[in-house]
Amino acid sequence: MSKKFSLTGISDIALGKDLRAENEVIGSKASMSILNSVSFFLAGVSILFLVAFQINESVSLTWFFLSEAIAFLLIPLLARQGFEKASKILLIAYADIGIIILSSVFGDDAMIQAFFIPAMGLSILLFDNTQIHLRNLGILLSILSYFILDYIIFERINMSASGFSLVRWAVLTGSFVTTWLIFNTFSQFKENAEQQTLELLKKEKELNEELSVKKEKLENYINQLEETTTELEKSTKAKSEFLATMSHEIRTPMNAILGMTHLLKQDDPRKDQLEPINILDFSGKTLLSLIDDVLDFSKIEAGRIEFENIEFDLSNLVNVILESFRTTAKNKGISLEIEINDNVPNRLIGDPARLTQILNNLFSNALKFTEEGEVKLEVSATEKAPDLAKLQFLITDTGIGIDKDRIDTIFESFTQASQNTKRLFGGTGLGLTISKQLTELQGGQITVESEEGVGSTFIVELDFGIAEDVDLGKNGGHNKDHDVSLLKGMKILLAEDNLVNQKVMKRFLERWEVDMKVVNNGKEAVDAIEECNFDMILMDLQMPEMDGYEATERIRKLDDPYKRKVPIVALTAAALKEVREHVYAAGMNDFVTKPFNPAELEQKLAQIVLNKA
Repeated sequence: MSKKFSLTGISDIALGKDLRAENEVIGSKASMSILNSVSFFLAGVSILFLVAFQINESVSLTWFFLSEAIAFLLIPLLARQGFEKASKILLIAYADIGIIILSSVFGDDAMIQAFFIPAMGLSILLFDNTQIHLRNLGILLSILSYFILDYIIFERINMSASGFSLVRWAVLTGSFVTTWLIFNTFSQFKENAEQQTLELLKKEKELNEELSVKKEKLENYINQLEETTTELEKSTKAKSEFLATMSHEIRTPMNAILGMTHLLKQDDPRKDQLEPINILDFSGKTLLSLIDDVLDFSKIEAGRIEFENIEFDLSNLVNVILESFRTTAKNKGISLEIEINDNVPNRLIGDPARLTQILNNLFSNALKFTEEGEVKLEVSATEKAPDLAKLQFLITDTGIGIDKDRIDTIFESFTQASQNTKRLFGGTGLGLTISKQLTELQGGQITVESEEGVGSTFIVELDFGIAEDVDLGKNGGHNKDHDVSLLKGMKILLAEDNLVNQKVMKRFLERWEVDMKVVNNGKEAVDAIEECNFDMILMDLQMPEMDGYEATERIRKLDDPYKRKVPIVALTAAALKEVREHVYAAGMNDFVTKPFNPAELEQKLAQIVLNKA
C-alpha cells in the first residue's frame, strides 16, 4: 500500500499501463486491465446518462449518475493504492446499482435487467480461482440485485399464475447457472492459459539468463583462446627463429671441421695420423647427424615441415649419398653397392632434399650396425604411368639385425633396438622416426624385415612425378675427373665473412685449380664484380654491411650484361625451405648447404659450368 493517495496516476491507468506501487505489483495484469477498462467505460456511460437527465431536468438522477461517474473514476485509483479486492467488489456493486436504477426508470419493456448477466461474468473475470469466495460474492450481489428489482420494483411476486411463476423461476435459475458455468469455464481456461504463459515466460527468462551466462563464458573462452593462440603463434615463431639460428650457428663451425678433415684426408697423412683424422671425420659427421635429427624432429612436431616439388636427377642424388659414406664404409671394411633397375626413370619430380635425408638416415643406420659384409641400395619401380612412378628403395645390410620382439618399436621416438645397442652404437634414436614421418607425410610408407644376427632390409615406397629425361647418363653425363677438369682455370669470387670458412673454401678451390678472389661482405662483392669479370660467385647469405640477398639483387641490376648474368651460388647454413625460396627470389642460380659435401659442391659447380657452356 502506498503512503499517500494521489490522482497523478490516472493517466497511466487510463492507458492500461502496469499498476505498480514502488517495486510491488498490486494485481495481476489481466484482472486489473479488466477493472480499468470496465471502470472507465462505465464512467463514460454514467456521464452520458448524467447529460441526458440534466437535459430532462431530473435533478435526483443527475446527481446519482454524477456520483456513479466519480465512483467509477476513483475505483482504479483505489486499486492502485492497494485496495484491489475492495475495488473489484465496489465496481460490481456500483454496476448492479446502476442497472437497478435504470431498470426502474425505463420499466420492464427496456429489459435493462438483462445486464445482470454480464455483471455476473464480470465477477468471474475480476477474481481468479484463488479468490473463489469473492467471485461467488460478486455473483450473489448480482442475483440479489435482480431479485430486488424483480420483487420490489416490478412487484412480480403477486402474479396469479403460479405455474407460470415456477416456470419463470426455473428459466431464470437455469440462465443464471448456465451463465455462471460458461463464465467460470472461460475463466478457468483463461487462468490456465495465463498460468502457462507465466510459466513459459519464467522459463524463457531462466533460459535467457542461462544463455546469457553461457554466452559470457563462451566469450571468455574465445578471448582466452585468442590469447592462447597469439601466445602460441609467438612461441612457434620464436621456436622457428631459434631453430633457424641454431641451424646456422652450428652448421657454420661444422663446415670448417668437416671441410678441414676432408682436406687432411686428401693430403696423404702418415699412418699414425690417419686414425685420428678418421675419428675426427666420423665424430663430426655423427655430431652433425644428431643435430639435424633434433632440429628436424622439432620441426615435424611443430608441423612446419614443407615439401618441394622440383625436378632432380636420381642417379646424381644416389651417387652423392654413396660418396658421402664411402670413406666410412672403407674404414670399416664394408662394401657399398647401388643398383638402379632399368625401369626407373632418371629424371623425377619431388623433394630431393627429403629423399636424401631419408636415404642418408637409413644408410647411416645400416653402416652403424654392420661390422662386416655389405650395405646395398636397390631402386626399382613397382608401378609406372606416363607421368607418375611408384619407386621402391631397399637398403639391405648384413649387420646385427633386430630382435622380433623389438621390431615394431624401432620407429618410435628416442627408441633403439635395445639398451645395449644404445650403449654400443650411440645415437638419439630419432633417425628412423624422422625417416618414417617424412615418408608418410609424402604419402609413402616404410617397413622393415630383419633377422637377428643376419641383417636387416628397410623398404621405402614413395610416389614421384616423371620429368623429361635430359639423357645425361646414369652419372649425370660426367664423372668426378671430368668435373675437376671443367673447373680448372675458372675465376670464382667468394663472398664469406667467416675467416675459417674462407680458408676451407680456398683450400678446396685451389685443389680444383680455380683462380679465386675472397671478399668479406656483400658490398665488397659488388665492388669486385664491377671492377673485374668472374665466371662464378659463391655468396654467403648472412654477412655484415650487406648480406648476400642484397648483393645479388644489385649485381642483377648492373649495366654490363655479362656481369649481370654471372652464375651465383648461395652458401647457407640455414637449410630451411623459406631460405631456399628467398635465395631463388633474389636471383641466385643454386645453393649449397653448410657444412657442404665436397662431392655435392663440385658437382653443382660443374653443372653450372656445363649449363653456361
